[in-house]
Amino acid sequence: MITIGSSFNGVREWYTETFNWRESEYAKLTGLQAGFSMEMFRKRLGDPIFRTIVPESKHRLTQSTFAGRGYWAHIISDEMDVVLAYSVTSCARDFQPTFTTKTSPPSTITLNKTPISGVQVSAEATTESFISGATANSYVYQFLYQGNPSGYKTYGWGLNDACPWYPAKGERDLLKDWTNWRISPEGEEFEQKEQKKAPGRKMRELLAASTANTYMETSQFAAMSDQEVKNLYPEQLGVDRVTVRTYPLPDAGD
Repeated sequence: MITIGSSFNGVREWYTETFNWRESEYAKLTGLQAGFSMEMFRKRLGDPIFRTIVPESKHRLTQSTFAGRGYWAHIISDEMDVVLAYSVTSCARDFQPTFTTKTSPPSTITLNKTPISGVQVSAEATTESFISGATANSYVYQFLYQGNPSGYKTYGWGLNDACPWYPAKGERDLLKDWTNWRISPEGEEFEQKEQKKAPGRKMRELLAASTANTYMETSQFAAMSDQEVKNLYPEQLGVDRVTVRTYPLPDAGD
C-alpha cells in the first residue's frame, strides 16, 4: 500500500508540474498578503535569489527578489522581517495570475490581460511614470490608498521593464510608443510636474492599450501618502531590471 500510495503521489506531482503548474503558481501567489512574516513568504516561494537594502531607505528596509516560473516576486520587509509590501511581475504573456484589491469597489487585476486603466478604481489612482530612453529602468504605474475603505492598505498596478510590456489588443511596440509620448509636449509636462497630475489624452490612450504586468499591495498603514509609497518604491514598483537581468527565469513553457 505504501508503494501504491507513493506511486500515486508521484504521478500527481508529475501531472501538476507538467500540465497544471500555472494554477498551482496562481494559488501560491494570490494566497500571499503584505503583513505576513518573511518566513511565510519563504515557505511559499523558496529562498530569495537577491536580498539588498532599499535605496534611499530611511528605516533600513530590505528588498528580497524571488524567481518564479515566468515571473518575479519582490518583497520589502522591515527590521523585524515583517513584509511591508510585495509585488508580482509576470514575464510570460500566458502567465496571468488574478489579484483582487480590497478597495471600494473591489477591483480585479489579471497580469498581462487587464489594461492599466481597465482597473475599476483607476480613475481615483495616482499615476507615476519614468521612461528613461537610456539604461535606467522605465516604468508606468498607478496606486491608490483609500484609508478605511481599502483597509488602510495601498494597492498598485502597472508596467515594470524587467518583463515585456504586452498590448491589450493586437501587436505594438509599447515601449517605443511610451518613449514617443515621453518626448512629446504632453509627456514632458507630465514628468516635470512635482504635484499630482492627471494623465493627458495620449497618456490615457496608452494606459488603455497597456496591460499591467505588475501587481503590488502594502500592509496596513505602511504607505498612507504618496511620499510613503516613494519611501518603499523610489523608482519602479517591484523588481529591479538592472539587478535581475543576468539571472534567467525558470522556463514558463508547457
